[in-house]
Amino acid sequence: MKIEKIGETNKYKWIIIGFLICASLFVMINYLVTKAKYRNTESLDLVKGTISYNKADLNIIAMYQESNLGGYKSVDEVPKGKYKLSSKSYCTVPENEEHITDNMEFVDGNVEIKINKRGTKCYVYFDMDYKADDMLAKLETSKQSTYEKTAMPNPITGPYNAETENPEHKEKIYTTEDNYGTSYVFRGNNNDVNNWVTFANHTWRIIRINGDGTLRLIYQCAEPNCTDTEGEATNAVKETAYKTSPSSDNTYVGYYYGEAGQETYDATHTNAHPSTIAEAVNSWYTKTGNMVSYTEYLDGNTGFCNDRVIVKKILTDYNGDGNGATASGYAPASRLISTGSNSSTTWRTKQYPTLKCGVKMLETNPEDNVGFNSFDEVNNNALARDLFTVKGSNRGNGKLPIPTALITSDEVVMAGGFGGKATTNYWLYTNQYYWTMSPAYYYTQNKVPYMFIVRPDGGLSGWGVTNLPGVRPVINLKADIEFSGGNGTSSNPFIVNTNA
Repeated sequence: MKIEKIGETNKYKWIIIGFLICASLFVMINYLVTKAKYRNTESLDLVKGTISYNKADLNIIAMYQESNLGGYKSVDEVPKGKYKLSSKSYCTVPENEEHITDNMEFVDGNVEIKINKRGTKCYVYFDMDYKADDMLAKLETSKQSTYEKTAMPNPITGPYNAETENPEHKEKIYTTEDNYGTSYVFRGNNNDVNNWVTFANHTWRIIRINGDGTLRLIYQCAEPNCTDTEGEATNAVKETAYKTSPSSDNTYVGYYYGEAGQETYDATHTNAHPSTIAEAVNSWYTKTGNMVSYTEYLDGNTGFCNDRVIVKKILTDYNGDGNGATASGYAPASRLISTGSNSSTTWRTKQYPTLKCGVKMLETNPEDNVGFNSFDEVNNNALARDLFTVKGSNRGNGKLPIPTALITSDEVVMAGGFGGKATTNYWLYTNQYYWTMSPAYYYTQNKVPYMFIVRPDGGLSGWGVTNLPGVRPVINLKADIEFSGGNGTSSNPFIVNTNA
């Protein structure tokens, strides 16, 4: 009996050992299969076969695509269309987490990652790669004709004059540089400029094609296919202060401003609070029936320039540092005004507009400050402060809750207006007062900052921020939008395809 019990015990023991061996083999085989699936199948599924690499030891690959409304979004596929590999892309080596940025190539929609260490982790970023030419081609396709390109005159010596600039009244588009490349500007009168657009159940006019291929529009009237060129209907907001009281401080030239009474420039211009006019624009945008449902078609990265660079020695009485209630002159004024004092203002006979936000101005010879070549150098601190972009943007200050702001005085001059001179002979003339977002100076006699406005006679002037001109909102359409028709005339405007 005892021997039989031992044999029976051994039998059970071998059964248990066999079971454990089988279980172990099952776990091991399942692990190997799962690991192989992760390395050979899941990784390929993740990128849909559009990323190749020379070893199957890529641990993690994350991809991010630039978003029109700010920052980057995670994606599972290499984006289609016009994109480029961002300089933000990198891989890390497992031993020391060292960043490697020269091991990727992006050609014909395919990314090749060269990996030479097991466990390397890679993060791939894609930036949009549109140019103004891409949008120009869309406009020309829609209107079935081409624009005559011509260089923007700089300096500009007076308001637009068709008889000297365009005696044959051709459909011209003017080239100049902005922060993103070559920009195309619509300059001329209503007879020479076909820049009408229907979008979001409103009528707009094209200011310019930005260098990144986005399309900058200014509000014209509240209905689609309207043809109003003058009158109250051309202002989305009939009247508003740029900044209501309190207003006696340099900080209030800001579209968003900082704190009053500060001792330094940086503390003064912190973009902490929306101005009165920013609140008015935001309210108009979010009002039922206006823009909210069309946000997906707008770009929030290109931004709007509230140029607060200080320029001394040009405006004779404005030599402050842009803080507190000191008499301070700002760069937009230096490009339009030759001398300024509490008793008089002398406008330049040659004016020097620029589309580059955050340009670094010199303080030696006054003409050096406004000469075209001085605009080639961009001050990154000024750009980060004064280029108003939407929250989360990878450009500018990221302060806007919505992708809308105002035109600049530089854009007005390039369109055909002029500082200090009346002119009704260009397309931005509406016989109304309306604000720009370009600072002029802090005027100590009135104890108020001055911003540039467009007057009812079409000329540019500096006005105190508590005055009540109207508002014409400005937006940037995405570079990848399409048109469903139109030729840009008031009777047949370009129609933005919104699938609505």
